[in-house]
Order: sequence, then C-alpha cells, then structure tokens
Amino acid sequence: MILFLLLPLVAGAQKTMNLDEAIMVALENNYSLKISRNDESIAQNNVSLAPFLPTITGTGRQSQTNNNTESSTAESDRTRNNLYTAGVTLNWRLFDGLGMFTDYSRQQEMLAMSSQRVKINVENLIMRVCSEYYNIIVQQNRMQSALTSLTLSRSRYENAEEKYFLGVISGLDLQQARIDLNADSSAVLSQQETVISAYIRMTNLLNAGHDIDFNINDTIILAPEIDIDSLRERTLQYNNQLILARQGEKLSDYDLQSVRADRYPTLNFSTGYNFSRNEYPWQADSYNQTNGLNWGFNMSWNIFSGLETSRRIANAKIEAESSRLSYLDIENEILGELDLLYNTYRNNIIVASFETQSAEVARASLEIAMERYRLGSLSGLEFREYQNNYLNAINRRLTALYQAKISEIGLRLLAGELTE
Repeated sequence: MILFLLLPLVAGAQKTMNLDEAIMVALENNYSLKISRNDESIAQNNVSLAPFLPTITGTGRQSQTNNNTESSTAESDRTRNNLYTAGVTLNWRLFDGLGMFTDYSRQQEMLAMSSQRVKINVENLIMRVCSEYYNIIVQQNRMQSALTSLTLSRSRYENAEEKYFLGVISGLDLQQARIDLNADSSAVLSQQETVISAYIRMTNLLNAGHDIDFNINDTIILAPEIDIDSLRERTLQYNNQLILARQGEKLSDYDLQSVRADRYPTLNFSTGYNFSRNEYPWQADSYNQTNGLNWGFNMSWNIFSGLETSRRIANAKIEAESSRLSYLDIENEILGELDLLYNTYRNNIIVASFETQSAEVARASLEIAMERYRLGSLSGLEFREYQNNYLNAINRRLTALYQAKISEIGLRLLAGELTE
C-alpha cells in the first residue's frame, strides 16, 4: 500500500533538475520579476534629451463670417469674410539655472534605482528557489531514512512473529513490534506528503504549471568557510539594498538642486512664421494678406515669491539629510544582520560536523543492534531505542546542514554575490 501511494512521486519525476536550471526557469517565468522589468523599461523611456531640445508648434485656422445689416435709412447690406491663418512657432529654453541638466541627471538616477530594484527582486527570488531546492533535498533524505526505518521495523516484526509462534517471546513483544511498524508506516506517509508539498511549492516558484514534471537528486555541500572581514567589505560595497539607499540619497541631492534652480533667471528663444489671409468676396478689395517671420528672446526672473523658494529649499535640505540618515540606518541594520547571520552560520557548520559524526556512529550502532536482536541478545524495546537514536541523528544532521547552507546563501545575498 505504501509503495502504491509513493507512485505519484515517482511517476511525476520525468527529468532531473539542478539548482542552476531551477534558478533560470524561475527568473524567466516569474510574473513579479516581469513587472519589475517593465517598470525599468518605463524608467528607460523617461531618460530623454527633451529638456534640452526646442519645441515646435504648428497652428492653422479657417473661419467664415456672414453678416446682414439693416437700418431704417438705408438698404440692407450683406457681407461675407473668409479668414485663413497658419503659423509655426519654435520655442527653445536656453537657460533655467541648470535645472534642465538636473532633471536629466535625476531621470538617469531613477533609471539606475529601477534597475537596482530588479536586482533586489532577482536575488530575493534566487534565495527563495535555493531555500526550497535544499528543503526538497532534506525532505527526500528524511524520506529515505523513514523508509530504512520502516524496513527495519518490518524485519523486526517478522522476526518477532516467528519467535512468537515458536514460543520464545510473549504476545506483548509482538504487539509492540506491530505498533512500531504502524508508527513507521504512518511516518513514511506523512513524510511523503511533506516531500510532495515541497515539490508543489517549487513548481509554483518556477511558474511551471501544476504538474510536477521534474525531480531533484542532489546533495548539500557546504562551501569553504567564509571570512567575516571580507564579507563586511563586500557588503558595504555591493549590497543591493545599500546601493539603492545610496541612489536615493543622490536623488534627494538632485531634488535640492532642482529647487535651487528657481532662484536663477530663465532665458528663452522663440521664432516663428505666420500667414494670414482675409478674403472679402463682395467688396472691391477682394482680399487682405499678411505673412512674415518673427523672432526674439524672453527672460524672466522670479525676484521675490513671498519666501516660497526659500521654504522649498529648506525642505529639500531636510529631505536630503533624512535620506543620508536613512542610508546610515539601513547600513547599520544590514551589518547587524550580517553579524547575526554569520554567527548562526559558524554555529551551524560546527553542529553539522558534530551531527555528521553522530549519524555515522548511530548507523554503526544500529547495525550492531540489529545483529544482536537477531541473535536474541537484545530485546525489541532496546532495538527500538537504537532505531530512534538513528532517526534522530539523521534528522539533526539534515537540519544542521540545511540551516548552514541557507545561512551561507544568506551571507552571499547580503554581500551582493547572488546577482553577480
């Protein structure tokens, strides 16, 4: 029955997927990441030379007027006018206190921030995929240890059943063996549910439909121990959250420069060509036409605005200072998170080493205990204790390896290495 229930897990596994393939599929299919890239494209479109270029406007108009004039002293008079006008105007801002240059730089910085947000979304998605990928490995290894335990319990039950019929042991020992066999069978089914749930979460992360058409067959290998000093240095330089905060600080400086530009005069150049024709078909002079070129400069200077400009500059300075303080706050928080995560990472490495040794000892002890049980020098309850010790040691080792690996990936995320 257990093998039948495990068939969906085996039948759905059509191809083996490694971590790099999983990350590539997730990056290609994730909807949130696509939205972030669309926002980046909009920011790219907003970076243009429009502030430096002139604007050209064309106009045209046609109108007709029909009038009937009557009076008591004269005959009625009818008139009709046809008016045609057309023109083209060029306006070019030559100087605005360097505000146009500030606006262009501001749009470039907003594009850089949008690109940085894409990087942050990418590394967060990679972190989630890695976490679920290694979780599947852990759960599959737990499934293997649960199946091993079930095999041992089945062997123990068959052995106890044989001894019971021979009158060597009591019915109580046989019942206990049956209870342990049922418990291990339930544990296998529960672990199967956990494994399939992990695959479903991974499939959802990959946005690969609702069918599990892949399997993961891998091991957890810890990288060489990372040096904390190099991590701090890389974090301060390459952490994507810190880079985004620095960009926000620079954006506040551009906002301040943009407000300061209001204190300077603006100089515009304009030129145009106008054409006008007025026709009087019912009069002797049939039309009147004018056309010509015009050009000139226009300067304006806001000399006094009720201290409004000073107020805006003061607020912009405060916002720039707030951005600087926000960066320092984020930097302090990230460095604190780095220290905590590194401490967890170091402890998990040590624990994983201890638990690996314990698991090897527990396995060897279980083999010896199984042989002693078959020879009759070890009771079923004593054998069960060895069996539980083996399962606990395996689970502790897997937990320590998983936590150490996730801590390692978290450190690389803080150091900005996941998007290199």
